[in-house]
Amino acid sequence: MNKIVELIVNMEEFEFEDLGVEILSLVDKPAIEVNWMAFAKELEFRENPDCPDGWEHHMPDGSWMCGKTMGYVDNTGFEKFETFFNANLDLFKKPGVGAAGDGGVNHADQMKMLNEAGINTEYPFGYCFQVAQFLFYATGGYSGDYALKCIKGMHYQVDGVDFASTHWYIQHKDNNTIVDLTASQFEGLLDINDYYASGRNANLGYPYYNVGDDRVEFDETVPSFQTLKLYSKWREDNKEIPVLEDYYAKAKYEELRKEFTEESFAISTNEVDDQLSTYHEYVLRVARSSGYPFNAEDVIYVDGTKQGFETISDFLQGARALDALGDLPTNTPAREVFRYTGPAGERGFCRVMMAVNRVYTYDEITLMNNFNSSFGHNKQGYSIFEYGGGPNCQHYFERLIQYQSGGKSVLVSMGPAVGNAGKTNNRNYKSPTGAVANNGYYFNSNKTWSFSDDDKMIVTGPAMIANQLIARKDEMGNLFHVYFSKETIATIAKKFLADNNAHNTDINHNGEVTNENTLLESWIVDDPKMDKSTALGFNVPEGTWMTSMKINNRDTWNKIKAGELNGFSVEGSFLEVLQKN
Repeated sequence: MNKIVELIVNMEEFEFEDLGVEILSLVDKPAIEVNWMAFAKELEFRENPDCPDGWEHHMPDGSWMCGKTMGYVDNTGFEKFETFFNANLDLFKKPGVGAAGDGGVNHADQMKMLNEAGINTEYPFGYCFQVAQFLFYATGGYSGDYALKCIKGMHYQVDGVDFASTHWYIQHKDNNTIVDLTASQFEGLLDINDYYASGRNANLGYPYYNVGDDRVEFDETVPSFQTLKLYSKWREDNKEIPVLEDYYAKAKYEELRKEFTEESFAISTNEVDDQLSTYHEYVLRVARSSGYPFNAEDVIYVDGTKQGFETISDFLQGARALDALGDLPTNTPAREVFRYTGPAGERGFCRVMMAVNRVYTYDEITLMNNFNSSFGHNKQGYSIFEYGGGPNCQHYFERLIQYQSGGKSVLVSMGPAVGNAGKTNNRNYKSPTGAVANNGYYFNSNKTWSFSDDDKMIVTGPAMIANQLIARKDEMGNLFHVYFSKETIATIAKKFLADNNAHNTDINHNGEVTNENTLLESWIVDDPKMDKSTALGFNVPEGTWMTSMKINNRDTWNKIKAGELNGFSVEGSFLEVLQKN
């Protein structure tokens, strides 16, 4: 069985001066598998009695904006939209949800309970997405001044009953001013101002319209037909809005959609449902006829990449599963297989792949390349392995090594597959290795993360993650794993600074140590929910050592921007303590 070794820098009352981390190496593949992210600069504030909250903050262009945070709500200039919405409530789709409630919740039941508790669930309660998406495209869409934002995971209680909610609004890209015409729905339930900081760029929909027998394609997600329905009325009462007019014309809404009755819509919906049912049955039949079932009774699953275990016994429990490998003949062949992984599926293809819960070889996956052609370029098939369920898909492939002996199968997870296959196509729902652009549709692979501006050249990321197993090989080539406890990491971080090693860096552990880069920040994550690392977009456990580094070498910075260097890796000397099984 693979051994597990704890690395330490002291033993009981003894401390060893020559042990600890000496160098922060800038590497292409961090052993902790967490890359750098952008450094969020601190805001500068000053008092201003003319501002509603008495404060203003310094903007990147040198101006000052009211508000203690870069996210002050100001609906000035949007009164005409608010008047329009209130005058045309009959054009909205009445929500059967809580306050833009989360998925997986029985929203009809929630609405009933809220009504019984005396909560007003009329407009704007639950209408935030319809309102925000209209405003987003009315202000220029993706090329405009505002971003469409979504907050997830808001919670509140009514009469002792827990409710979950999401919320949508728009936010100015430069000065971060928030426009939120439906914020009043939360009065008496929660303080929405506490949640704006967690808002993320988002949208719902697809980058095309089906117009008759043709597909009209766009570079980004298009407005929903609900938005076009509202715009149809807007353009009758007001001036045309260029961006929405373009979508309106290309969707042929006036010709093909506007005169639809509720009855004809129901008929067309039933026809679509029949087609989808046939499609699902076909995909299900093929998916079940290949691959290997991932059943708990027949499979021993070992996850050597799991992060954030609470106790060492958790590690040992996973390691014991490796004992099963000892029962297999030494000449047992290993094969590489993949499992479709992620949240519950929403699209037909994704629902089927998640439901069958099987592992497949690469060749078996390629047999599915024509399953999801409606999401492919010009309705063509595409690589399911590379692009999953298509644009905005939240799924990815997990890579496993399979050993088979008789009726038993040992599956050793190697984490997300290498390359695009191991990433989602949705920047808001990334896999552990990130997300790529909607390349199932566009056939590109643009990078999705960024750093500080070139004039700052700052990167931030974890140097060490507590209790994370890191794979290593001994001098005989045998695999084993090492880890650091959060207590040891705290000691290492403190000693790293005390020993004046703060600015020691090299490239990919090449031994060419330099002091040219500057350590700006070093901290231990105490409460992940409240920690700055979470605000920066990281998801790391308690005890993680976070660092921010100012890169002072232009060649090194260019390698970081090009994706040749992606994170920190520590280098030093440690004591090994073998863990008993």
